[in-house]
Amino acid sequence: MVGALSGIRVLDLGRFVAAPFCAMLLADLGADVIRIERPGGNEDRFMGFNMPVGYSYIFANLNRNKRAITLNFEKSEKGKQMLFDLVKHSDVVVHNFSPEAAKAMGVTYENFKAVKPDIVYAQVSAFGNIGPYKNRIGFDQIIKAMSGAMWISGFPGAPTKEQTPHVDYMTACLTTIGIVSALYHREKTGQGQVVDTSLLQTGVMMTAPFISEWELGKKLRPQVGNRSQFYGPCDLYPTKDGRWVWVAVITNSIWRRFCKYIGREDLLKDKRFKEDFDRWEYRDILDPLVANWVASQTAEEVIAASEKIPIPAGICYKQSEVANDPQVKATGVLSLVSSPDGSGNVNVTSPPLKMSVTPTKIYRSFPAVGQHNEEVFGKMLGYTNEQLSKSKEEGVI
Repeated sequence: MVGALSGIRVLDLGRFVAAPFCAMLLADLGADVIRIERPGGNEDRFMGFNMPVGYSYIFANLNRNKRAITLNFEKSEKGKQMLFDLVKHSDVVVHNFSPEAAKAMGVTYENFKAVKPDIVYAQVSAFGNIGPYKNRIGFDQIIKAMSGAMWISGFPGAPTKEQTPHVDYMTACLTTIGIVSALYHREKTGQGQVVDTSLLQTGVMMTAPFISEWELGKKLRPQVGNRSQFYGPCDLYPTKDGRWVWVAVITNSIWRRFCKYIGREDLLKDKRFKEDFDRWEYRDILDPLVANWVASQTAEEVIAASEKIPIPAGICYKQSEVANDPQVKATGVLSLVSSPDGSGNVNVTSPPLKMSVTPTKIYRSFPAVGQHNEEVFGKMLGYTNEQLSKSKEEGVI
C-alpha cells in the first residue's frame, strides 16, 4: 500500500512548529518531504532539552518521515538557484517566514511560480500578509496574549498562558487542509495557488465565541481556574491518594445519573439545579458535593465508578505517566524511533491520522543535518560529486 499523497514532493522551509508540523502531516500521508536547513542545521534542532544525538526532543516530534538537506539560499545566489532547481521538481513549498523576510530571500510565490507554474505555495505567518502588523515576527504565546485567550485562562488574577503551543499546531492542521485542497484543485484544473494562514487568524478563531459575547452582549467570561465555564460541576478534584482527577458532571442526563448513583435524588427536585447553566451559577454549592465524593476514593476508584455510572472522568497525569497509560499503549499514539546515529530510541507522536485504505505510518526517523544531501542533490537533481564538494567548500550546502 502507498500513502494518499504518494508521488507528491514537498519542500519544507519551516522553522519551529507550525510549518514543520504541517509538513510532517503531509509526510505521514505519503508525500516525499524534504526539509531544507542552513548548513550546520537550523536553530530549532537544538532548542530545549537535547537527546544524546544533540537534537531536541521537540525536533524529533516534528520532523520524522522527512529527508533533510542543507542549503544556504538566504545569502548565496548559487544556493538560491539550487533552491529553484528543487522547486522545479516539487509540488508544494511550505514556509513560515515573515512576509518581509520571504521577499528579502526571494522565497515568494511569484519567483517559484516562474519556475514551476502549478506550484502550491503555503505561507504561514504570525499576523498575515496585509495590515499594520504584517511584517512583525511572532510566536504562539504572543497570539495567545493578543487573542484574549490568556485573560479567560487560569485562576482569578493575572492572565495565564497554557504551555502547549496549540495555536501553532492548529495553524499547522489548517495549513495542511489548505494544501490538500489546493492539490485536489490542481488535479482538476492544472492550477497552483497560494495557501495563506496565520497564527493570529487561528488564535482569534478559537476565541471568537468569547469575543462575540463581549461585542454583542457585553459579557466577559471570568477566570475560573480548572472549572469549565457555564457548565458544572466540572473541575479537577483531589483524591484520597494524593492524585487529581477531572470529573465532568455536565448535561442533564449525566447530572441525573450522578445524583442517583450517590443517593442524592433530592437534588434533582431542586429547581435551582435544573439546567447546566443553573448548576454552574450554584457551583459553590455543588462543587463541594463532587469534591467530597472524589476525595473519599483513590484515583482508580473514581475512574472505576465513573465508568459504572457512567460519567466523563480522567486522571490528571504527570508527563512521566502518560506513556504508560493502557489506552495510550493500546491505541499506539506514541511510537519509538531510533536516533540517526543509533544512540537510542526516542518516543515521538504516531501519525495522528488513521486511514483504512491508505494508512499512515512512520517509515523514516527524524533526519540528521544534511543527511540526504547526496541523495537529493545528486540522484534527484543530477549534481556531480565534484559540484557538491565545491558547494560544500563554498558554504552553500
